[in-house]
Amino acid sequence: MDAVIFDFDGVVVDSEPVHFAGFRDVLATLGLDLTLEDYYDKYLGYDDHDCLLIAARDRGAELSERRIADLTAAKTALVQRAFRESIQPLPGSVALIRAIAAAGVPMAICSGALRNEIILAGRTVGVLDCFQAIVAAQDVARGKPDPEGYLAARELLARAVGKDLRPRRCIVVEDSPAGVDAARAAGMKVLAVATSYSPNHLAKADRVVASLADVTFAELQELL
Repeated sequence: MDAVIFDFDGVVVDSEPVHFAGFRDVLATLGLDLTLEDYYDKYLGYDDHDCLLIAARDRGAELSERRIADLTAAKTALVQRAFRESIQPLPGSVALIRAIAAAGVPMAICSGALRNEIILAGRTVGVLDCFQAIVAAQDVARGKPDPEGYLAARELLARAVGKDLRPRRCIVVEDSPAGVDAARAAGMKVLAVATSYSPNHLAKADRVVASLADVTFAELQELL
């Protein structure tokens, strides 16, 4: 195993309900309604920019880049406050991350969340220092399902540890169909955790589990 790259929201921390509430509240200021069902069915996995753009467009509203930036800033403030107050790790995520780190396997985060949100939540649940690289929403031109983020994460991680990391020997941990597609397009193996979508939606992954509490480091290695 050359490396493990984790998505963040819905994989490491139980943050998707927090992100939903942020999107819902800022879209409501425009008179646009976002339901929990719509968020999980249509928009989860997009970065903030694309979620706001597409959700608004689906509701008949075209947002300027300036308006999207303002809404993103407002949503970020809501999310950061919630993270400071109540963010929790998902079952098994901290134990698995620490087991991978103890084995000396390099790790990165590749997420559609903003960098400051990742850092705040990662520090709060006590895993931030296990990762040698982070690729966040602002680091890529194209979000998932495009593989750009995972390719960038591998390159950053390779530079950080000073050795080549072969894509086919890298494992990605994801929770969304868009993320699974992105990782596979990057040539990597995928473990999907069914925290946000049903196993049927994640069928393209190499393995699907209900929780990371069901996965040991040895079992992760078996994906290769």
